[in-house]
Amino acid sequence: MPSQTGLRLIACALAFTLALGAGARAQDDDDGDDSSGAPVVVDINGSCTLTVEGNVIPCRGVAYMVFPSNHRIDFTGITDTAGWAFSGMDDDNRDGRYTLDLDSVLNPASGRLEAEGRCEMVVGDDRRTVKSLDCRATTPEGEFSLKASGMIAADEGDDDGGDD
Repeated sequence: MPSQTGLRLIACALAFTLALGAGARAQDDDDGDDSSGAPVVVDINGSCTLTVEGNVIPCRGVAYMVFPSNHRIDFTGITDTAGWAFSGMDDDNRDGRYTLDLDSVLNPASGRLEAEGRCEMVVGDDRRTVKSLDCRATTPEGEFSLKASGMIAADEGDDDGGDD
């Protein structure tokens, strides 16, 4: 029987696959109901580089987030004190190559900035490995970029340390 960690990883992989599929954005909520569900959040644990206006900021990881209530999709670089979100609504997924056209960057100091840019992610055949993620955005405050790779993972807060 799989361990709790194994079950969480399987569930997370399923959520990630669903999030990147055609159903990434929630069904249209034309009826005005904002209770369409909690955001889908998937962590990408691995190497990460966040650059803000030419300055490299230490990055601990990346969260991929889909917000059903407003149809936004974010790749957020997580630092020790905040997160920098590369955000958009128009995405595409073809054979493990995922793209998100950016319309804004959420800066923890000054809020949402209009942006032009794109995130491109390549996912492995196992649907658990992010081979590469590259986000680049131009805003009135300057250039922003996020690069990452790693394994998708569930919250490991109650890891039992067992093997799959």
